[in-house]
Amino acid sequence: MSSLAAGAWTRLLAPRILAVFIALVGLVLAVGGVQLVALGGSFYYVVTGLACLASAWFLWTGKLLGVWIFAAMLVWTVIWAVWEVGFDGWALMPRIVGPLVVGLYMALPFNWRPLAGAPARKTA
Repeated sequence: MSSLAAGAWTRLLAPRILAVFIALVGLVLAVGGVQLVALGGSFYYVVTGLACLASAWFLWTGKLLGVWIFAAMLVWTVIWAVWEVGFDGWALMPRIVGPLVVGLYMALPFNWRPLAGAPARKTA
């Protein structure tokens, strides 16, 4: 393996680990969501699972679009949660805390800076 290829692989290590986690969550949400829709339930879980899978794919391939897809998913998760339970903090917590924690972790610079399309670092 050349040093350039090794550098590219280690540069994308943190986003790829995150991508695997998000893909597993997305798979569970999508499969469970299909079962829920079959029983007459909400499409939220199917759509959110597919968004997580798309986000994971773009993170794995090193594209910043994965971060933006996840951010959009966070926005519609908060909207859905408020629509479903109102502003009851205890009822909102299980619906938004998990995705929000993953989103905050994704916002750490070592996760998004190596991705293609990320703003360049400013040098002093």
